Amino acid sequence: MAVDYFDRLAEASIKETIQRLAANGRRPASHSVPPEARVIMKQKCRGRLSEASADKRLLFAIERLKERKEIKAPQTPNSEWTVIDSAAPDAAEAQ
Repeated sequence: MAVDYFDRLAEASIKETIQRLAANGRRPASHSVPPEARVIMKQKCRGRLSEASADKRLLFAIERLKERKEIKAPQTPNSEWTVIDSAAPDAAEAQ
């Protein structure tokens, strides 16, 4: 399955949302990330996607990111989501 421009925007929105929530002292979780990511994606898409299409793309983006192990996103409501930094293991191995 090809990943188009809006799918990449959805992935970037999910990652940005997780990082913003954590930076602002809020808990990134299954109840907070999708709604916040929808707002960010709407800003980035500038109205070129319908709300239903944006929601669908965000859900698929979450699954793709979990599958590629770029984010940790447990399904339980109170578990914290995190972005897995791929550069961190390489830096630790170099030392």
